[in-house]
Amino acid sequence: MTKKNHNFTVLSSFNRAIISVALTLLKEAGIQYTIKGSGVKESVNSRNVELYSGVTEIQVTGDENIMAARKILVDLEELDFHDKTFKVL
Repeated sequence: MTKKNHNFTVLSSFNRAIISVALTLLKEAGIQYTIKGSGVKESVNSRNVELYSGVTEIQVTGDENIMAARKILVDLEELDFHDKTFKVL
């Protein structure tokens, strides 16, 4: 079954820094992506700090894009050794 018109999750993580790097790498490679579940914004009033929680997923469409994205993102897994939910799918 082809994945030409279906979004497929290629990366899932709580780590917003890793997500940011992944998005930059995909953009530089010319791979279009969508973001699903980009975390929940929580404001800490006393310090004006914004926290994000929840898993962020990066999705791409098309067999060629899925394989290219996996090749680009696989090395990020080593950088995210503290996040047990990180997955390059």
